[in-house]
Amino acid sequence: MRLLVIFIVLHFCNLTSSQSFSRIDSIIEQEVAEHRVAGGTALIIHEGRVKYNKAFGFSDIAAQKKMETHSIFRIASQTKAIVSIGLLKLLEKNNIKLDEAIEKFIPAFSNQKVAIIRRDSIQLVERKRPITIRDILTHQSGISSADEHPRLAPLFKKYGLDKLLNMGYKNLEEEIQQIAKMPLAHQPGERFSYGLSTDVAGRLIEIISGMSLGNYLETNVFKPLEMHDTYFYLPKAKQDRLVNVYIQFRADSLQELSPSIFPVDYAKQDDNGYYSGIGGLVSTTEDYGKFLVCLLNNGKYKNKTLLTKKSMAAFLTNQLGDKTYVFGGKASLNNFGLGVGLTTEKGQVVNNASIGSFFWGGAFNTAYMVDPGRKLITLFYFQKAPFVLPPLLSKLEKTTVEIIDSLKH
Repeated sequence: MRLLVIFIVLHFCNLTSSQSFSRIDSIIEQEVAEHRVAGGTALIIHEGRVKYNKAFGFSDIAAQKKMETHSIFRIASQTKAIVSIGLLKLLEKNNIKLDEAIEKFIPAFSNQKVAIIRRDSIQLVERKRPITIRDILTHQSGISSADEHPRLAPLFKKYGLDKLLNMGYKNLEEEIQQIAKMPLAHQPGERFSYGLSTDVAGRLIEIISGMSLGNYLETNVFKPLEMHDTYFYLPKAKQDRLVNVYIQFRADSLQELSPSIFPVDYAKQDDNGYYSGIGGLVSTTEDYGKFLVCLLNNGKYKNKTLLTKKSMAAFLTNQLGDKTYVFGGKASLNNFGLGVGLTTEKGQVVNNASIGSFFWGGAFNTAYMVDPGRKLITLFYFQKAPFVLPPLLSKLEKTTVEIIDSLKH
């Protein structure tokens, strides 16, 4: 009789959990049914336990290949948080301060000028102070992109820094030497400018560690966290798990994005020694979930310490003061730490996350959110171009928060 009662209770709990998250099912299934996405994966972790882990639709429409929870996605700018944590780990180990100038490690940055627009022409002025490691991690270095500063597009083209994912360079060393030649988009520390700073962070990792960025992250982040499906370049045995990227020219259909339009197959290339810190990684929701579990747990994963509490606290502390981060030329409602967005009181309107929650996403429409107040992690991954799904991603996060809060009552 006692065993029967236990069985009934467990069955009821599982049924309740399944019913509770049916709203997530409905939202994603509708997106697939109406051909706005080919498919996707969703992972929700609450209080250290996986509460929801599902795949929807197809990873390859033409082949009718079903999406799976272990399907591999291009995570683009979600790469940045991993590189930031990797660099913070090195700074700890070598007792290097955040406010040290990067020219100490990369002398080419010592002579940079700053570009300003005057009467529709680009003029150069002296830099007021050196770029620091903190500037690099907070995107306040002045090393940006043509997307954020379109009036400086001629400069980015002139210095060869307008390439997709900055491919075409032999390695990070070659790219960073080129970045150091180009004038800054603004004075260091003046404002947040999204762009190429994380590639500089990646190069700092290589210089300080004496390892390539790929090898350093594999040894110091991926292996300790058991992230077995996260790579810059996929092994041949795993390449069939890489999800296709789709683009929508008509409301009722999706078309696979051709590599001739955008080099979406970069992860299937042979490892050529170039590792894009701004967005070159591929991963799964399950792998990235392990990384986020570690961050939520103050830098610890199982019995391993990836980062000390002190560095984790800095990582998750607003570094912009009264400023907000700027993305796509538009000011956000939120702040920024040393590699992640941080939810403010005003920013709560986006998804109802607790103040101090941290988040980011990737250009192919992947996103994560960690709400320490609720001990909640969400990951929603799709593969579509361009970056058009933030309303959907925010809706899924907001719905998850509502579900978690309702389960407490």
